[in-house]
Amino acid sequence: MKIKRFISPAILFTVFIIYTLVIKNVDVKAIGPLDSSVGFASVNGFFAGIFKYNDFFYYLTKIVALFSFMYIGGFALYGLISLIKKKNFAKVDFAIYGMGVTYAITVLFYLMFEIVVINYRPVLDEGELEASFPSSHTMLAVSVFGSAIVYAIYRIENETIRTSMVIVSSVFAITMALGRMISGVHWFTDILGGILLGCAIVSLYLAFVQCIDNKERD
Repeated sequence: MKIKRFISPAILFTVFIIYTLVIKNVDVKAIGPLDSSVGFASVNGFFAGIFKYNDFFYYLTKIVALFSFMYIGGFALYGLISLIKKKNFAKVDFAIYGMGVTYAITVLFYLMFEIVVINYRPVLDEGELEASFPSSHTMLAVSVFGSAIVYAIYRIENETIRTSMVIVSSVFAITMALGRMISGVHWFTDILGGILLGCAIVSLYLAFVQCIDNKERD
């Protein structure tokens, strides 16, 4: 049954919700700037003591973020060209439409956590506190590059291109996660939250692509 394909995304989103509640309520201490509080203070304080603010890795992640927007623009352009050529909404690969929905979900979560603040960053942004959980850059990288990997595996027939996209996208996603951690602009639990939420979003996209593939075979 197709519904079974959505069990994994449901589990991942549920785990993320539980994880968020735990972060908000367990071992909460004022260890951040301006006495701001953060959950899992012992763990976060430990990693914050190791990874101080680092300009190089901070700007490296900014560059990787630019590539994620290039991916988004590239897939949007590809979808538009396909629509123009085929002149029919229904004839365009629905995996592309699914990609657009994936990006929209990512943006919605980003906006939500700008409003619903779980904790603040371990560093001030121009003297001000800034929402930190989950790491939006990490979530963006995992969801964008992860969905690109899914698309490559299920849609790109050329083995060289498919393998290259999987490798490059994986490197970008890993670089972002590690870079945001080493740069010292997020708590350790923020990075894990971004990875978990990003994986949940990608899992949802994967389930969608598998469903439409089965429908085309039926």
